[in-house]
Amino acid sequence: MRVIVIGATGRVGRLVCSDLVDAGHEVVASSRGAGAIQPSEHVEGLVLDLHSPLSAIIRAFEAAGADAVIFTAGSRGEDIMQVDALGAIKTIEAAKKAGIERYIMLGAMYAADMTRWEEPGPKMAIRALPDYYVAKFVADDHLLHSGLDYTIIEPGSLVDEEGTGKIQIGTTRPWPIPIPDVAGALAACVDLPGTVGRVYDMVGGLTPIGQALTE
Repeated sequence: MRVIVIGATGRVGRLVCSDLVDAGHEVVASSRGAGAIQPSEHVEGLVLDLHSPLSAIIRAFEAAGADAVIFTAGSRGEDIMQVDALGAIKTIEAAKKAGIERYIMLGAMYAADMTRWEEPGPKMAIRALPDYYVAKFVADDHLLHSGLDYTIIEPGSLVDEEGTGKIQIGTTRPWPIPIPDVAGALAACVDLPGTVGRVYDMVGGLTPIGQALTE
């Protein structure tokens, strides 16, 4: 498959690109900086600023000729509404207009389900980052009602540790998860049709990624 990775130079995005190539896919790696992506035999760079008008993002998606989109972009708290919320929504709409049916979103644990926000575990995370969670909820909710073949990966606390290739799905606390395992789960969804239409709360665990996503 040919996959557009939004946020391809970020901590998660660059590993997603690598995992996709290892799995035999072609990658269109997007970044707002022209020199940020190093093209290779299986990786094509795409200059794309999420502040751009929707029409420009649609044109970029149409030209890319992709089969799927993986959204990993994030503003790290500096531009939440324009990147984490509206930027994601623009790419969802662009995917629809470009005929790209598969869309995989990197979310935040519990963000897609507001009914859980008063539980002890979610409450701790959301109190720390209230505006971020609102932005992620808006983006996730838009995707859930988009008509696309979506998957939302909602990891716990991202830690810069070596990946284990194993995760746990379903948790009441935002426990840590190594960044490589989050990237591995996002990339694996491309080849796992059973992940369509699912939202995963995910932390580090003992179950191999592919098995955990399909149980």
